[in-house]
Amino acid sequence: MKKILLILFTIVIFVVGSVLAYKKISYNKKEQEIIQLFNKESLESFSKNKDEILEKLKTLDKEEANEFYKKSHETNDIILEKINREHDNLSAKNFTDEKWNIANKFLNKYDLELFYLENDEVIIGESSDFYYKTFKDYVTEDYKEFLKIISDENMRADHSRNSSMSISLEEVANRIIARENFLEKYPNSELTEYIHELCNEYRRDYLYLYPDVVPDYKENLKEYKRFQEKYPNSPTTELIGYYLMELNTDNFEDNDNETLTRIIDEYINKYFYYGYLKEREKGNYFSYDSNKLFEEFKMIKEETSEVLKNSTQEEANKMYKDYLEDNNKILEKINENDYTMLDWVFYNEEGYPDKEMIKKQNEYLNNYGLEVVEIEEGFMLTEKKDFYYNIFKNYVSDDYREFLKLDSEDIDYLGYIDSVYEHPEILENGLISWENFLKKYPDSELKSQANSIYSDYQYDYINPLLSDSIKEALKNGKTNEVLKQYNNFIKKYPNSPTTKIIKYYLENYREEDIRELILKKLD
Repeated sequence: MKKILLILFTIVIFVVGSVLAYKKISYNKKEQEIIQLFNKESLESFSKNKDEILEKLKTLDKEEANEFYKKSHETNDIILEKINREHDNLSAKNFTDEKWNIANKFLNKYDLELFYLENDEVIIGESSDFYYKTFKDYVTEDYKEFLKIISDENMRADHSRNSSMSISLEEVANRIIARENFLEKYPNSELTEYIHELCNEYRRDYLYLYPDVVPDYKENLKEYKRFQEKYPNSPTTELIGYYLMELNTDNFEDNDNETLTRIIDEYINKYFYYGYLKEREKGNYFSYDSNKLFEEFKMIKEETSEVLKNSTQEEANKMYKDYLEDNNKILEKINENDYTMLDWVFYNEEGYPDKEMIKKQNEYLNNYGLEVVEIEEGFMLTEKKDFYYNIFKNYVSDDYREFLKLDSEDIDYLGYIDSVYEHPEILENGLISWENFLKKYPDSELKSQANSIYSDYQYDYINPLLSDSIKEALKNGKTNEVLKQYNNFIKKYPNSPTTKIIKYYLENYREEDIRELILKKLD
């Protein structure tokens, strides 16, 4: 029995050995077939250049090594271009999966690797971690981290013969975050501009900004929500928020990706310009073009202030009017350029104004004498209330000086305040101040502007008097706080034109067209 088992065991060993030997012979044969596809002399030129790079690096300091990295990259690109010309007959059709692996095992000896592109096209390139391994011990920390990022990403990418190197949206997100972190960590790196441009390209890829490609909006939306939750402070979260504002999430089929691409691409170009992260740290959320207009605004202010020092009052008066017109044009451009951002970016998740964000933005704008203020919907950019008064008060005539002083004390955005219940004393004081100005300077060149402001005050002060509740109180012989306010006004300012209008209403409130009559008097 033992003899039989020994014979069987010998047979098994022989068979297994024969199979393994056959497989090895077969593998060696395939290996030789693959090796013959490559020009060893050409491949060795790349390895030889690497040896020369390593020898040179030993003689350089870190900044010199940075520069040498860039030159070496250029040199290697030339070498690889020549290698690929000599191997232009290579095709994915030449390779099974096994042969592909054999080829890469062979090429790795030269720090090279096969990459599949598309349509069976194949090229030879550096190994994924080539530059990191070669330069990491010699370059500065920013270059080292950059090379590590690229190396890790290439290692994760699928370069197989069955792939066109497509990566998942989550991997694209990882690449965006890696670059944002780099830009934040190394804002002054020589690589910053390049990293910035690459980051924007990945943002475009992430949002599928391809006019001729219709993405799976519903599926992608899950990834965007994941990103927003995981990276709430990422600038890309802001971009996603704007994208989702434009995206029709109720009926995905109604989305036009060509239109979305144009809108979002414009937003990226406006607000994700080179250096935008530094500006965000300062609190500046305005676009690239608007920032150039800020500098123009500042330059004109400085030039105007200088010329004023040697001007007569008449010249200063004219300068104010011209300067105001020029500034209005600039601010109109900025508000028009950034209207979308101003409509939503300064609100928090609950839909309320983000006070800290607004404060930081206005601290930045204070350098220009500007501020963002909330209006009926969204925000707008305007001069600070005392902007013109501070510049012109020592140079203009008395009426101009007083006009600018009153204007600097004016309440914010009077047109949005129509309640005497909330602001009776403010409206009253403003109204009387402008009445007095018009009496004091009846021939002022600023009469039209002053009268316009006065009319706003007068309308806002009298408008609550025209309400149905006041009419009902008068009909029933009753009084209330509002009527008391108007009666006090009549006593304090018996000669005011506004008093005449209030009296007219109190005497004729029963008239059916009384509201129209009062509005006509106001006009």
